[in-house]
Amino acid sequence: MGNDSVSIVIIDHPKNPNYPTFWHARGYGLFAANPLGEKIFTNGKSEKKLKLNKGESVIFRYRIVIDNGVRSMSTKNINEFAADFAKQGGL
Repeated sequence: MGNDSVSIVIIDHPKNPNYPTFWHARGYGLFAANPLGEKIFTNGKSEKKLKLNKGESVIFRYRIVIDNGVRSMSTKNINEFAADFAKQGGL
């Protein structure tokens, strides 16, 4: 944007079911984590399932980092955010 850069990073947490997740994007602006989409993304070669019994629940943890500045965030910075998120337990 002009002379500035905007970085948006979505970080998957290691405690999430089926970590690391599959990601997908669409031309109309969708960018999504899809932890239950392995079957479609591997053409049926592998599949993970998540079954919840009545009364059970699941938590999915993601961190979104938005940064602006002169340049994009470095891989090192992104990895530091991910490591910090993992240490905090994701909540």
